Amino acid sequence: MLKSIVGNIVSPDPTVRKLTFANFINTFGNGMFHTVGIIYFSFTVGLGAHAVAFAFTIGAAVSLAVSVPAGHLADRYSPKLIGIVSFKLQGLILGAQIFTKTWNVFVVLLCLEYFVERFGQNARMSYIAQIGEGQKRVEARAYMRAVTNLGIGAGTLIAGIALAINTATAYKTMIALDALTFIFAAIAYSRVPNIPPTLQEHEKFDWTVLKDHRYIVATALNGGLTLHFLIQNIAIPVWVVQETNAPRWMISVIMLMNTLAIVLFQVRTSKKYTDVRIAVRQFQRASLYVAIACLIYATSTGVNAYLASAILLIAMGAHIAGELVGSNASWMIAMDLADERRQGVYQGIWSMGFGLTDMIGPSILVALVIGIGQFGWVILAAWFILVGQMMRFHLRKI
Repeated sequence: MLKSIVGNIVSPDPTVRKLTFANFINTFGNGMFHTVGIIYFSFTVGLGAHAVAFAFTIGAAVSLAVSVPAGHLADRYSPKLIGIVSFKLQGLILGAQIFTKTWNVFVVLLCLEYFVERFGQNARMSYIAQIGEGQKRVEARAYMRAVTNLGIGAGTLIAGIALAINTATAYKTMIALDALTFIFAAIAYSRVPNIPPTLQEHEKFDWTVLKDHRYIVATALNGGLTLHFLIQNIAIPVWVVQETNAPRWMISVIMLMNTLAIVLFQVRTSKKYTDVRIAVRQFQRASLYVAIACLIYATSTGVNAYLASAILLIAMGAHIAGELVGSNASWMIAMDLADERRQGVYQGIWSMGFGLTDMIGPSILVALVIGIGQFGWVILAAWFILVGQMMRFHLRKI
């Protein structure tokens, strides 16, 4: 059993193993910051929850704006070098945030962090796209994602200590530790083999990549499917509290169920993705699974606590199936449809799809699930079915 679990997070490939180790260190720190950051800056520093949330929105917009230029840089220069530099800079910027007292300083530092983070993320995606082909690349992303969930979960658990102590010193300690994890991640990332850039330094950004309509449309459709991630993080917690009789702790149970499933099964489910045509069919299947989950979520209101809890668990089971299948399909489509010499740029474009969803999705979900109620879930189900069908039709000639 233990060997099986380890096999789902530790790759036999030494390069992927080094990548995932660096990623674990990074996401462990992220888990700590995401748990205490908004509380520390909102209440301990006194910036206010709405102001801090707005700052994060601005930061996300900055990240979105530099996605494509960041990808081009990864193509022109060593993705390994960019990854190392970005980790170190993020550590320094986050360390500076400990001393933040005003919103203006906070938003500037946050935007700088998002800016640097986008360059690092695109560099790492470009690196993975260049270490193999087809299924090997999907499997590498699967290992990264499994370890990401494990790292965030572990970081969140540690950050719970700071929440229990609830002092400025405890929160600052967590943020300082997160800053240190970036430095350690840079050291770990420096151990991966160097990959030469795919473009020459004199080659400028080729705007024709933005005319690759097949890829742009696929990016938009994938962004439509990634709305389901926000259902987990935003819609479900609010729905459980306001619209069901399930106990509030069911939110934690559902999230833990999701985390464990990704850690245990993401790599296993990635092995069948040997061809992009398979990925397109699986993308449609993932959309159907998520649609079914939405319809099941809708039935959890108006029933007693026990039945509501059981329904939520069943719905999350379907949701997890969609997430596992959809993630693998998305990775293969993103990498296999891209120009191999410009993987950084193409992955930057791909990231813009879910970046836009992250910006506009929360308002849409609240309006549908809380504003409309059960029928809102039906609308979401129809949306996911439509997205899956459109992707299948769009890439039918592959």
